[in-house]
Amino acid sequence: MTSSNRFAAVAARTDADVPAMRRKPQRITITISWGLYQRLLGRSDIEGRSLSNLAAHLLELGVS
Repeated sequence: MTSSNRFAAVAARTDADVPAMRRKPQRITITISWGLYQRLLGRSDIEGRSLSNLAAHLLELGVS
C-alpha cells in the first residue's frame, strides 16, 4: 500500500468506525532541532509535564 493510500484509509476512519476498546494511544517518532528540544524541555519543567505529554498536548491543540 502506498503512503498516500494508507493516509486516505486512515483519514477515512472516524471514532465511530473503531470500537472504543480498540482505540488506544499510538506512538510516533519525530526529529526536532536542538533549540526546539531545549524550549520544549524548559516548558515541560515549568508546566510539570513530561516532555512526551507536552508534545502530545501541543499537537492536539494544533490539530484541533
